[in-house]
Amino acid sequence: MIPLEKVMEKICEHSKLSEDKVRKMIEEKVVELSGLVSKEGAAYIVARELGLSLLKESRRQLKVRNLVSGLRSVDLVARVMRAFEPREFEKNGKKGRVLNLLLGDETGTVRLSLWNEELDLLEKEKINEGDVLKISGGYVKTDNREMLELRIGRGSMEKTDLVVDIPEPKDIERRFEETKRKPISEFNEGEYNEVRACIVQVFSRNPFFEVCPECGTRLKEKEGKWFCDDHGQVGPKHAMVLSGIIDDGSGNIRAVFFRELAEKVFGKKAEELVDVVKKDGRDVIFDNIQTLGRDYIMRGRVKRNQFTDSVEFVVNEIEDVDIKKECKTLLEKS
Repeated sequence: MIPLEKVMEKICEHSKLSEDKVRKMIEEKVVELSGLVSKEGAAYIVARELGLSLLKESRRQLKVRNLVSGLRSVDLVARVMRAFEPREFEKNGKKGRVLNLLLGDETGTVRLSLWNEELDLLEKEKINEGDVLKISGGYVKTDNREMLELRIGRGSMEKTDLVVDIPEPKDIERRFEETKRKPISEFNEGEYNEVRACIVQVFSRNPFFEVCPECGTRLKEKEGKWFCDDHGQVGPKHAMVLSGIIDDGSGNIRAVFFRELAEKVFGKKAEELVDVVKKDGRDVIFDNIQTLGRDYIMRGRVKRNQFTDSVEFVVNEIEDVDIKKECKTLLEKS
C-alpha cells in the first residue's frame, strides 16, 4: 500500500483540493466507517470517490479468489461450469444480446458476462461446459446485487488445452456451491458457508446509495445530477448496504448486507427509511432496529476486504430460524 502522505499528494494533484481539505475528508471517512479502516485505507476510498484509482493493475495470472471490483488488465484461466441461455434486450431502439458463463477454479467461482458480438466467440472457439478458458486483459465490476462480474471489454477470450490442474465442474461445484454449516471460528477465506448467528452490532454509517429506477445499477453523480451508464440521467431511487458484527458463540465476524437483505435487518424498505431520516435524522433508524440479538440462518461468501485487509462475511441469504428443522438436523447428527 502506498504511504499516506504519497496518497494525499496524488489526491491533491488529481482533485486540485488543498492538503487540509483532503486530510479532513480522510478523517471523516475513518469516522464514517466506524474506525474499521486505517487512514491509509480511507485515503484509497476518498481517492476512488474523487475518480482516482490507486489500485495497481496486474497482468499476472490471477485466481478467482484474487478478483476484486475495479481490477483491470485481468488474466484468468478457469473452467466453464455452466453456460446460461442468451437473453435479448433493446436499448435506444437497438437490439442486443447478453449471455452469462459461470467460471470456476480451485479457489472459487465468478460470473463472466458476454455482450453482443462477444457471444460470437462461443461459436468461434466452440466453447462448451467443461472447457478451460483463458481470459486476457479483462476487468471486474459489481452487478446489481453487488456480486463480482467479469467482463472481457477490450481483452480477449480463448479456449485452451494447456491447463490440466483445474478441477472438473462437478468438483468445483461440490466444493464451492454446496452450502456448508460452519461455526464462525472455522470460517476460511473463499468459502461459501451457512451459519446460525445473531446480529450483535450494526455500524451507524450512512446506509443509502442511489440506484437507477430502471435497472437498479448504482448511479454516478455529476454536477448534482445522477446518471446511469445504460439509461442516462435519471431520478434516483435508493438502496442500502449495512454492515455489522454477527456472533454464533464460537466467534464473531464483520458481516455485510446489501439491498433487500439490509431492508430485512432494518425491517423497512429503503425509501421508507429515507423519509424517516429526512424527518427525524439518521440516528433514529439505528436506534430502533428490532433484529439485534435475534438468531438467523445466514448464507454467504467469506472474502477479504481490500481496504481493511480483514476477512468479512458477505451475506447472500438470510432467513428466520426454523426450530423444528434445527431440531431434526441435530437428531440426525446425534
